[in-house]
Amino acid sequence: MIYAGYTIGIYSPATIAGFINIVLIGLVFYSRKIIYSIAIPALIFIIIISYLTFNGVIRYAPVFSDVLTNGEFYHNEFWIGSMAEVYLPILLVSILFFEILLSQWRRREKNIKRMSQTDVLTNVFNRRYIGEQLTALERKKKTAYAVILLDLDHFKLINDQYGHEVGDMVLQRVAAILCATTREQDIVGRFGGEEFILILKEQNLQQAIEIAERCRKIIEQEEIQLETKEILKMSASFGVALSQTTLNKEQTIRMADRALYLAKRQGRNQVRNYLELVNNTPSPIY
Repeated sequence: MIYAGYTIGIYSPATIAGFINIVLIGLVFYSRKIIYSIAIPALIFIIIISYLTFNGVIRYAPVFSDVLTNGEFYHNEFWIGSMAEVYLPILLVSILFFEILLSQWRRREKNIKRMSQTDVLTNVFNRRYIGEQLTALERKKKTAYAVILLDLDHFKLINDQYGHEVGDMVLQRVAAILCATTREQDIVGRFGGEEFILILKEQNLQQAIEIAERCRKIIEQEEIQLETKEILKMSASFGVALSQTTLNKEQTIRMADRALYLAKRQGRNQVRNYLELVNNTPSPIY
């Protein structure tokens, strides 16, 4: 680059811009120590050549110095074309490298965002993301949604009897069932421990109860074969609540949680809803 810059003019715009671009790209892709160890001596060399050229010790742009001497540079198509020939490849490569860098940066940001929103074990949304989504729905007063809380029955016994590895397998299987049973616009999350949460957008109470019952049946029918050839079966209890304009997200979740504990008190492996608590009249068990 220094040699090419010297032949067309060491302190021409193409030379200076090319040097800056190369240094910037180098700082992005390589260690600073390496780039500075090359860029600083190169910069000193460019300054020395520029000084000698300016004082007439070295000819400026020796490839066509005579042409420059006899004409103004901004009317000299050869000089401008030569600068473009040197600088244009550097510019194109710079654009390519920065596009690669931006693509990698966007991919990394996307992965970081996904990791910050996702439960590592089950690959469903975590509690933080659930809270953010509920806050967003709460701001849209006209958008009704249903909340379903479910808790795996006797999960501690599974962990104690078969180990945490099997317990993790159970959680993963349940998360997969919930994702497969709900719609794309619905939100499936792990609320903590063996507890999951479903946020069903624009669903009424009856629809939410039917989805919860469907999930319950699939979980109840699921069988996990262990390494000992033993078949492990599981079940879950569900609590359903519907958002209201008079309730905030914490109150809606609390209603679903109360309905969930009603299901547990009534014998587990069933779906209960918040209206049973309000009206004190239990709904039929599916």
